[in-house]
Amino acid sequence: MNNGSILIISDDLETGRLISEKVKLLRNYDNIQTVTYIEAISVLNSTQPFLIMVYGSNEDSIAIVKEIRTLTNLDKVPIILVTDSFDEDLLLCAFDNGIDDFFFLDDADSIILMRIFLTIRKSMLYKQIDIKNDILVTAGIVDKTSGIYTEEKAPLALKNFFSKSIEENMGNTVFMCIKPVAIFRKKLNIHNIAGIIKTVPRGDDVVAFGKNSTFYLILYNTGINGAKSVFSRIKQLLEKKCNIYAAAAEITASFEEMEPVLSQSLNEQISSNIDFNYLYNLALSEKAEIIDIHDENGKKFKDFKKEFYSAFEKIVTPVFYQMKITASNKFKKSKVNFDITETESVFTITKDNLESKLLITYPSYMKVLIDIKHTVNEEKTKSRRLSFDFEDFSSEKLLSIIQDVLKEFEVKLNKKRTEN
Repeated sequence: MNNGSILIISDDLETGRLISEKVKLLRNYDNIQTVTYIEAISVLNSTQPFLIMVYGSNEDSIAIVKEIRTLTNLDKVPIILVTDSFDEDLLLCAFDNGIDDFFFLDDADSIILMRIFLTIRKSMLYKQIDIKNDILVTAGIVDKTSGIYTEEKAPLALKNFFSKSIEENMGNTVFMCIKPVAIFRKKLNIHNIAGIIKTVPRGDDVVAFGKNSTFYLILYNTGINGAKSVFSRIKQLLEKKCNIYAAAAEITASFEEMEPVLSQSLNEQISSNIDFNYLYNLALSEKAEIIDIHDENGKKFKDFKKEFYSAFEKIVTPVFYQMKITASNKFKKSKVNFDITETESVFTITKDNLESKLLITYPSYMKVLIDIKHTVNEEKTKSRRLSFDFEDFSSEKLLSIIQDVLKEFEVKLNKKRTEN
């Protein structure tokens, strides 16, 4: 049997010849050979057909497919299963073990030929992809071990993907930065992690090595829900290997502009133990200075923080001021203070050795965390935490929260007086 042939494997040679007659319509110059299950492996050890067809409707046909896939140089040769009737369990098992397609013996000749054409076409495309990947590996663009873009070449490659996304107005395309962090100083095998991460996105998505052991993902037609789903799956697969953090945003600007913002968000998240953050409305000014991706000062992020802080002040300052007046009038001889800074904002009320404090922090400058705690005679009670995306945070919401804190303060104050 010559290379480039079609091999039909059948537990019934008569049926094998019937399939052969149908396949001859494909191209009259194809070399088609029919063999039994027993003969198949011996024949395949000495040749490599461009298409293999296996006929059978039981576990023996699955076993021969499985064995073929273990043979050297045959792992990517397309295999079509031919069966007498539909058997869901058989077909699912066959796909799990390496078939590329199937058809039924009594299908029309035209259907059979179309299925074969499609299988061969897919096989040719896969071979072309393999050739291109070999070229990219040789050029140092793709990492040989993991098959994803190298850290050195990723910025250039991702610039092109970003440009395409913006030029073609491909909405819901998400850029995600992922950072694995070792558990208890456990040494990370970054290539092993890369191999796991690349299995989660869809085939047309992009995965690359980033700076400082991070990974970059471009997720097409995804949006926030798809980004959360991808992160959740990655986190599940890596939970025993490392802690995983991710910052994501829809692509609305260049890679050079967005990468520093998401990287800085990751750093803030890790320090605050927030595993996922989706940055909304990340529409950076077209006139903004382009940031060198090696700029550790994060100029763009500083601008982003400034805008956040300005918007945050407009929400918090009037509420704090209003509630200070309200609390001072209601609780005579109490001490009410508030302070608003770029890192945290605090509202406190103190009277008769009872202090209630509302502390607001904003890790990554997209999340708003509110910690509430009461201290009686310098003994702190258990604090509670509320968390909001900044876009869901409002003056009305903050006002309601402080009013609840003051009610709690009043209850504890009355209880303290009763006890005394």
